[in-house]
Amino acid sequence: MSEEIKIIDGTYKKDDPHKDIGKQKFRVRKAYTAWVEYDVVAENKDGAIDAVIEHGGIDKIEWSDGYHKDEPVEVYAQDYNPDASESFDAVKVAECVPYEERDIDTDQDFENYEDPEWTTDEYRWKKEEEVA
Repeated sequence: MSEEIKIIDGTYKKDDPHKDIGKQKFRVRKAYTAWVEYDVVAENKDGAIDAVIEHGGIDKIEWSDGYHKDEPVEVYAQDYNPDASESFDAVKVAECVPYEERDIDTDQDFENYEDPEWTTDEYRWKKEEEVA
């Protein structure tokens, strides 16, 4: 014989409700901003920007979802629009300069153009940064 359904005061199983009763569902939109800095060896600022335009960029964006307290956190919608008004800024951070050496025979300082080094010290830079 089947169990009788007990309805008390117009409710069924009020003392043992489904786990989702009383919860709410929300659609959450979160915006992300991404930026990327590249170190580029180039003759000038325009060459560095051109190199990033031609060879840089974002290949893949993956959206994540998962579970929160055994309930799904699901991606409902997604969109990716790169900034339509692409803006680039290039700032000089280093320069390849001749290595500074000292001749022990003559006790003279000289620049060795056969042995270069990268320096971030602006006072050692040979080229002036272009101002756009």
